[in-house]
Amino acid sequence: MTVINFYLTRHGETQWNKIGKFQGQLDSPLTDKGYRQADGIARQLVDHKIDLIVSSTLPRAKSTAEICQVTVDCPLNFAPALIERDFGLWQGKVIDEVKLEKNFHAIFHQVNASAPPSGESGIDCALRFQQALIEIANTSDDQKTPQDKTTTKPNDIAIKSILVVSHGDILRCFLSLFVENFSDKQAINSQQKAFDNGCIFQLAYQCKTKVFTLIATHDITKPSAVIMPR
Repeated sequence: MTVINFYLTRHGETQWNKIGKFQGQLDSPLTDKGYRQADGIARQLVDHKIDLIVSSTLPRAKSTAEICQVTVDCPLNFAPALIERDFGLWQGKVIDEVKLEKNFHAIFHQVNASAPPSGESGIDCALRFQQALIEIANTSDDQKTPQDKTTTKPNDIAIKSILVVSHGDILRCFLSLFVENFSDKQAINSQQKAFDNGCIFQLAYQCKTKVFTLIATHDITKPSAVIMPR
């Protein structure tokens, strides 16, 4: 049986994050702080024996993943299905302006079938992310070496560790809907920010049952801090 340790992280801070603009599937470059956060992700995970990094194809995530790869020293792949939620006509707008839109709270703070104008619902983006992780896990399991397959007994547990570099709102939607032991308070870091840039959620995924369970969170704003679910 294979268990995948997924480490889900949000990319480093970008120019639009800094000034409060919705990015969605648009993009802006990492700030200096964003580069430091990317390095912080890598340093938090350097002792966790990461076997593979899989990143969203949006440039801010790719830049973060490439920085992580230098430190954790493992292969890096890209998956388009990991890109951020499509915020439709909200993309490129200042968040304070969008807050005045009808159903803003239901769309941005809950997970349901509501969607921004011409955008993607929380449920749809969560399902997209869930399927992407399952495909990554299946591919990883299929890529066992011949030696792995001959030395692993049927009841043995093979563990692989995969770092997934993605985006804030798609992580929020996925964790809220599909991850056991998760609660919103576990997304808040030492700076009292939820789903902040560089947040890390460690999940165990049982390939046989297709169940995701939160194991811990890793807070790069508080070095070496690991928070276990209660």
